[in-house]
Amino acid sequence: MTVSKDTFLNFKLNQQQLSELGEAIITRSREVYDRVAAVPDAECSFDTVIRPLAELENWSAGEENVATFLQYVSDDKQVRDASMDVDKKLQEFGIESAMRLDLYQRVVAARANTSPEAFAALSDEDRRLFDKIELDFKRNGLALPEAQRNELKVLKKQLADQSIEFSRRVNEDATSVAVDESELDGMPRDWIDGLSKDESGKRLVTMKYPDFFPLMKMCKVEETRKKVLFANDSRCKDNVATLEKACGAKCNSIKCRRQAAKLLGYQNHAAFKLEIKMAKTDEAAISFLADLRKRLYPLAEKELDVLRRIKAQEKEKLGLPNDGQINAWDMHYYSRLLKETEYDVNDELIKEYFSMASVTAGMLKIYETVLSLKFNEIEQPPVWHKDVRMFQVSDAASGETIGHFYLDLHPRDGKYTHAACFGLRPGCQHADGRRDLPAAAMVANFSKPTADKPSLLKHNEVTTFFHELGHVMHQICSKVQWARFHGTAVERDFVEAPSQMLENWCWEAAELEKLSSHYVRKGEPLPRDQIDRMVKAKNLNAGLLNLRQIFFGTFDLTVHTAEEDLDTTALWSKLREEVTLTQNMPNTWGAATFGHIMGGYDAGYYGYLWSEVFSADMFLNRFSKEGVENPKTGMDYRTMILGPGGSRDASQMLHQFLGRDPTMDAFLKSIGLEESSKL
Repeated sequence: MTVSKDTFLNFKLNQQQLSELGEAIITRSREVYDRVAAVPDAECSFDTVIRPLAELENWSAGEENVATFLQYVSDDKQVRDASMDVDKKLQEFGIESAMRLDLYQRVVAARANTSPEAFAALSDEDRRLFDKIELDFKRNGLALPEAQRNELKVLKKQLADQSIEFSRRVNEDATSVAVDESELDGMPRDWIDGLSKDESGKRLVTMKYPDFFPLMKMCKVEETRKKVLFANDSRCKDNVATLEKACGAKCNSIKCRRQAAKLLGYQNHAAFKLEIKMAKTDEAAISFLADLRKRLYPLAEKELDVLRRIKAQEKEKLGLPNDGQINAWDMHYYSRLLKETEYDVNDELIKEYFSMASVTAGMLKIYETVLSLKFNEIEQPPVWHKDVRMFQVSDAASGETIGHFYLDLHPRDGKYTHAACFGLRPGCQHADGRRDLPAAAMVANFSKPTADKPSLLKHNEVTTFFHELGHVMHQICSKVQWARFHGTAVERDFVEAPSQMLENWCWEAAELEKLSSHYVRKGEPLPRDQIDRMVKAKNLNAGLLNLRQIFFGTFDLTVHTAEEDLDTTALWSKLREEVTLTQNMPNTWGAATFGHIMGGYDAGYYGYLWSEVFSADMFLNRFSKEGVENPKTGMDYRTMILGPGGSRDASQMLHQFLGRDPTMDAFLKSIGLEESSKL
């Protein structure tokens, strides 16, 4: 195997270079499409039609990823805007190309010319490629009459524009709440010192999660929590119009999706999306959420009773009135108080053992051991920001370099506001025998170090770190021929399972000791008795927390199975109260910042819980039994689950790894419910 010489990616692109790169991708792609479209029907085959299209994807995927990635991470607004413009143009070109009837006709001719014997002689991945390319064209409406094809094309372009604008508003939102320090009772001094000030000297609490979530958990002043939550849930009002109101000649995004699905012959958008997922039908996904919701209600009711008791005790102690309710702004606060008072788990004390340096070093070591890998940090790496670290990944046994990844872990203005893995270059094979090494980036917003303290992570942030790096490992460990199957390009309701499974290491006592080291008392790990209490509290409010996930999934599926336009603000409020058993913040529009619904998870949010079922089954029935650092189990996981990427059905990979079909038993057990249920 020859590795591509272009090992390192170029992130030092200015506006003009980004624009030129976008044009180059479009020009080369159009040339290939025109060449394939010109192949006579009699000469259409896998080699003359399917292979050239796939080889183009192998080249263009990495180029596109870099060009569009910079909108999320560059500290230069002009570069971010240019990257966004390229993204928009590429999406528009992609929609246009996916609607080319001449290309679809060549694929149909290639299928007609391929005998069953010739098809069987192709490799498994090539056969899957053939099927997927043909299905993609059909799902893009190429079997429709011309008028309907053109109508679908318009709808798709509108949706692409709306998705980009929706995300831009969320990413660039600068909402903050000005508060006096007296309103921040209970907040740590280092957290307060990390807040900027306005002209009057008040502290500014932003909606970025290093500000928002600590305040919701620790601020003793109920009115402050209420004020900040209101600000958070009433952001980006223009996005409400994107979801549900017509804008000029355009229809809203939900209606666009519904109309597109109807044109293609599907009952609704959810039915269209789920056809190519593990669930297969919207009925299966809805039934899954409803069934789990029913099982969780008794548990959640008990959890709410406990939280009300904790609230009553605190209010009585402080001599304050008590409304007897767990309000939206109370949930995080009293959950934290319960954790500290009855489980003796104090997140603020625990985070002193989880400095960014100790967690990163410990986590990388665990991943090296479990997956039989070796990580080496690149000195003075070619990156997009000085804070970014870059690592070379090698196979531990052979020493062969298999990829690179980047860590961009702290917030800054204009940067993507959540935690995510971005695939930057797929590992794939070129026609001349060269192989591209995969590259991926983990982007997060963990608190920055201060003058007297390093960046300290709460345990849930350690878990987030493990999860997102799990996605990175999925990208790095995948080895396929075709880019479209690389890494996390699996069914969307399975994509979270490999990373969710790796979160379990954050609950293993021996692993937590390896990850931890007190930031002052260097080398002192988290005490074992503290670890035991943390593990005991693992399922604290599991009912309520999973109902929250069911709420998001139910909202998503409801709007995407509806036969008519909905008031998303009213629906959000109604479902939140019905499903989560807590009231929604009045006069807010939470759906306006529900990024998943416009960021690729439309009709797919249920997948987080769906995939949790598989992650629990993999961990409890392989790693937990065979050893969490068992190299044989880890290598099975690397080769059977991560390695194939999307080149096989997830159900087949799970069956191979588990030795049977998955069940819900392990998941129910993992959250404290011992019931048994088959999927």
